[in-house]
Amino acid sequence: MSHLRLGGLLLAADIVTRSEVDFAAAIQAASVRSDKIGAILVDQGLLSRDSLARTLAEQAGWEFFGGQYLPDQEAAEKIGLAFIKEHWVFPLKVTEGYGFVFSDGDNTRATDRLLGCFGSAVRFFVGEEACIKDAIAALERRPGGDIAGGLTDIKHLLDEAAANGATDIHIEPADATVNVRLRIDGVLHFYRAYPRTELARIVNMAFNRAGLSAGDVLRFHDARFEEECAGRKLDIRLSHLPSANGSSLVLRILDKSRSAVPLAELGYSDLNQRQLVKAIRRPHGLVLFTGPTGCGKTTSLYSLLSGLKGLGIKVVTAEDPVEVRVPLVTQVPVDLRREQDFHHITRALLRHDPDVVLIGEIRDEKTAREALRAAVTGHRVLATLHTNDVMGAILRLRDLGIDHAYISHALTCIVAQRLVRKLCPECKEFAGPGEGFVHHEPGCPACLGGYRGRTVAAEVMYVDDAMRFLIEQGLIQEVAVKYQQDPGRLSMRADAERLVREGLVSKLEIERVFG
Repeated sequence: MSHLRLGGLLLAADIVTRSEVDFAAAIQAASVRSDKIGAILVDQGLLSRDSLARTLAEQAGWEFFGGQYLPDQEAAEKIGLAFIKEHWVFPLKVTEGYGFVFSDGDNTRATDRLLGCFGSAVRFFVGEEACIKDAIAALERRPGGDIAGGLTDIKHLLDEAAANGATDIHIEPADATVNVRLRIDGVLHFYRAYPRTELARIVNMAFNRAGLSAGDVLRFHDARFEEECAGRKLDIRLSHLPSANGSSLVLRILDKSRSAVPLAELGYSDLNQRQLVKAIRRPHGLVLFTGPTGCGKTTSLYSLLSGLKGLGIKVVTAEDPVEVRVPLVTQVPVDLRREQDFHHITRALLRHDPDVVLIGEIRDEKTAREALRAAVTGHRVLATLHTNDVMGAILRLRDLGIDHAYISHALTCIVAQRLVRKLCPECKEFAGPGEGFVHHEPGCPACLGGYRGRTVAAEVMYVDDAMRFLIEQGLIQEVAVKYQQDPGRLSMRADAERLVREGLVSKLEIERVFG
């Protein structure tokens, strides 16, 4: 069916506006690629992947599939992995007949082949493209898949790590082996060991991809390179340490093709969502996200950003690094070799006529002053700060030399958060009243050790007029007392306990994260 029909369906459902469809059509006309209108709207952040898949299903007259991708192994073996990856079609296990999930309904060559193989017992579905690719990657890892057991090159290792949802690969030399561990959902898991004799080859391959000299293994290195795995563009950050046992490598995996997650899907409580929405609706002011490294601050920033940006809003960012490419946003990476640090970039951003400014991290007094200056001169500013809790953010700004009056006029909201692993919904077990659900060892094919994915436990302090007055007077202890006595306050620990009551998280996981 025509792209105009898709645009008409989206307009009729009030999912996009006429100006947004016209904008996508203009990009399509100017582009050398043959992208479809729906894909352009998603790439520009004007349409969610879920909404696109549902509309494409309606357009094709098929069902939308949003459930768990359990493979039909018999169908997969019959059509072969090569066909599956060529057409990005997933063989889905259904109660009767055979099911296949596509990202759209236009692939008649593939559907004709499947109808010829399986007859009328075939059901076709439309699902989200990213979900389909993830499911195919998991299918490829199953016993009997095409991936070999041994290490062939760095790309192979990255393929497996990305397919397992790892954020980091740790390659660690020992006396007789080279041990590989993967960080998945914030926790390191042993993956496999190679003979010690493989170390030089592994390091040489990694150095070669990162443009480093293969013989320069006695120095520290921080480098980067790009790789494509399972149809996704990955930005790989390499860290090298010359340890006592030899070269130790960590490869951090940043998925450049992933999109910002909507705020409602991050796991914030209804109360915290309302506080955040109230904060970002203010025409100016500073919203700070705090917490240790790896607590999801950047993901939350991108989520808020995706709700703010649009054709009528100018958004500029300073980031180190740019982790997610956000359409309709001007993103500037930190580059210390060119003296482009957060302070200098932020100052330059304010001359770029922005409505919204995002600062990846406030690290020093100069950056803090520029961020607060932006907030008090009519800009909405989003930023992160390394402190453990919401009150620590005010103290940190004061320690950086910022005047109390300046802080009080700029600050709108402070968020402190942690990430906790979610129990696998397929194999979690109910331990009884008072105990809630617990993870199942050793897990199931759908998870890792009984856990799958993470969610956020957070607290949000909205700075009201009374707090603003106390901050201006430098009465920080009084601010803390007022906030702690607020009957509507939801502490991070209390928010985590909410997740336990809802059956999403175990008590054991809360103790691991919060102590």
